[in-house]
Amino acid sequence: MQKSLRLYLPVEGEVKPISEVNDYLFNKRIMGEGIAIEPKGNFLYAPVSGEITLIYEGRHALAIKTDSGLQVLIHVGIDSIKLNGKGFAYYVNKGDCVEAGDKILFFDREYVETYASSTTPIVITNSELISNISFNYKACKVGDVIMDITLKP
Repeated sequence: MQKSLRLYLPVEGEVKPISEVNDYLFNKRIMGEGIAIEPKGNFLYAPVSGEITLIYEGRHALAIKTDSGLQVLIHVGIDSIKLNGKGFAYYVNKGDCVEAGDKILFFDREYVETYASSTTPIVITNSELISNISFNYKACKVGDVIMDITLKP
């Protein structure tokens, strides 16, 4: 039996293909398979249950590892690393376990949009574990399904 899981929209906004992100590492899927969000909200919720395995020093990105081993990277903004953490406040720490839907981050969307781009890619950095993935580009509310993933046996 193949294992499957779902990822949920972590912030209110418009979901779009990762190929439309204005960043080579994301639009060429070098970072992994995924989607991007044009956020309309300021709070980010866990898109999946798992352990916070990484919070980048610049506070603009974090990773969650699921029980099935998938590593999910959430990168708030493009070129947001240059903000040096300004405009970001975490509700979690590295090593914390979260459930899908838990509040994990506040970001000042207007500040990020002023000095960078608020486009938020969500990618599976170890996409080689996936046998099938489907995307829901119609999602717009926090908690809507954005990815259905089937893992390789």
